[in-house]
Amino acid sequence: MDEEPERAKRWEGGYERTWEVLKEDESGSLKATVEEILYQSKRKRVIESHGQVRLGMMRHLYVVIDCSRTMEDQDLKPNRLTSTLKFLLENVVT
Repeated sequence: MDEEPERAKRWEGGYERTWEVLKEDESGSLKATVEEILYQSKRKRVIESHGQVRLGMMRHLYVVIDCSRTMEDQDLKPNRLTSTLKFLLENVVT
């Protein structure tokens, strides 16, 4: 039978050296390190609460429209170009 290795309890493992995380800057201040720790914990909470976080924002949308003679075909009424422009005005432009 396969035996699953037992997980060690937190207190059974080695101790954490939390004091080693703190670093002083040139002036002897811990402010930058504390701010970084707070930022990381806040970011972790946001990620856990929102699931997937998207970084950034879409700022530009480029629409490329075929303006060749095939857009004059009337398989869509009145033609492909007019139908495309109408669709864009109704659904994309706000």
